[in-house]
Amino acid sequence: MQTPPAPPPAAPAARKICLLGDNGLLARDTAMRLRGAGYEVTVATELERLAPLSAQQPLGCIVVDPSTRDSRYADPACVARVRAHCAAPVPVLWLAPVNNFETRLAAARAGVDGYLAKPVEMAALKERIESLARGMDKQPHRVLVVGSDAGRLAAAEDALARAGMEAMRLHKPLDLVGTLSRHHPEAVVIDVRTDACDGVDLAMLIRQDKTFLDLPVLVLSEDSAPAARRRAIAAGVDDFLPMPVAPEDLVFAVAGRVERSRALRGLIMRDAMTGLYNHASIKEQAAREIARSKREGAPLALAMTDIDFFKKINDSHGHPVGDQVIRAIAQLLRERLRHGDLVGRYGGEEFAVIMPGTSAAAAAAVMDEIREAFGQLRHRADDAEFQATFSAGVAELGDAAGGADAAGMFRLADEALYQAKRAGRNRVALAGKGGLATGPTGPGGSAACVRACARPAE
Repeated sequence: MQTPPAPPPAAPAARKICLLGDNGLLARDTAMRLRGAGYEVTVATELERLAPLSAQQPLGCIVVDPSTRDSRYADPACVARVRAHCAAPVPVLWLAPVNNFETRLAAARAGVDGYLAKPVEMAALKERIESLARGMDKQPHRVLVVGSDAGRLAAAEDALARAGMEAMRLHKPLDLVGTLSRHHPEAVVIDVRTDACDGVDLAMLIRQDKTFLDLPVLVLSEDSAPAARRRAIAAGVDDFLPMPVAPEDLVFAVAGRVERSRALRGLIMRDAMTGLYNHASIKEQAAREIARSKREGAPLALAMTDIDFFKKINDSHGHPVGDQVIRAIAQLLRERLRHGDLVGRYGGEEFAVIMPGTSAAAAAAVMDEIREAFGQLRHRADDAEFQATFSAGVAELGDAAGGADAAGMFRLADEALYQAKRAGRNRVALAGKGGLATGPTGPGGSAACVRACARPAE
């Protein structure tokens, strides 16, 4: 008896969307286009539908789409009712039927998480959904608490820990810079007053290092005089809190600073065209995942991909069409990879994919499936259509040829990528001895796919 095929894996919460609108036909049209982009979309016209929907599965976002200015969802105040009907917190994106100052102000006061004015371009809608959904995947806030009084230091750490934050205490200000470099906290709370220095002095010390220029610094002080506050602001302190400070006020101040820092950092870390990690960020993520994999003794794979003959695409069809192809492969990588995989635009038409808990062979198989799917996409240029392909190289952490760190893995994956290019393009090459290359006709290529070779001309 033949074993039935396994069901496809469930979509991650970030890909699950509820489209709430009073016009079911219009909502279904938008839903169909979002499904084509890889989202799992449920259409609802009544608020009562939200409770069972959000209870049975986490949602990445609720998109409220009023059809007219007279719709019951045309007032942003409806967002409060939307949240009241949800079983769990969900970001809400409101599509404004009219765009003016009064409407935007009302949306801000209503606590709308995302705002887009109609008519909405699909690319802008997808980008905003992605941004809101990423915000749901929150890690605990990492906070360093520096104090000269052991009792107050313990109290501050306890208040932050009870709020779900990862709080770490430091009793020796002398170790401040070294601790920041080792642990990379997302905020620093300083409660220091000694003969040698105070909290503002330490804030100035932190701001001397450009690495910590955007790190939120909060200083607790018993001196609430205007002159003390001005000195703190001049030193680059983000919040100057007079003592004694209530635990809930401390938690509120820290959480607000960290959330804003994360939002700004998210914008800095993302490539503007694709929404993927940019070059610097994907390398930073690779170093972080490598450290995690070494601690846990788990495998890790890195894939580098490059669109074949991309210069010819630009020369033949123009740069706007080339950008369209870049966005298409970025979207496909997001759709086909797991939620825990990390994707970045490494530069131009080149992308990097980090796959935690995955061997090189398994990663190569995944990339080959994506390669086949990308080759079937049809791209429009004026009145014509064309297809594009990509090549990829895959390396694994700990490869004997030098894949023990981020620099080594990127080098090996890059070498494998250009071996795939030299072997005919439109294939995936596996780094290391006994490597393989896959292409349009299946496995092929030489037994050892990695060679130190010059990059082939496009």
